[in-house]
Amino acid sequence: MKQMKPIGKWILAKSLIGGQKTTSAGIIYNEKSSSKIIPAKVISIGNKLTEDIQVGDVIWWDVSKIKDGKDGNHIVHQDWVSFVERESVEG
Repeated sequence: MKQMKPIGKWILAKSLIGGQKTTSAGIIYNEKSSSKIIPAKVISIGNKLTEDIQVGDVIWWDVSKIKDGKDGNHIVHQDWVSFVERESVEG
């Protein structure tokens, strides 16, 4: 399997919205968001990010900047990110 590594201020992220979903009653539907700000999990980051974004974070970004990604994966510029969610580490 090939691995993609973005360069510069770009982020490779997997959308957390979309694709086929199934209800508890077994009804299959395609999930879509009416919002232009959607969540995506960060898979890989470029080497020149100036924002505090790490692999594993969930970013909320402006999807209106692009048409569509491949298999739910998107290349997102750091300037399109509205905010970042990160699991807190307790210790």
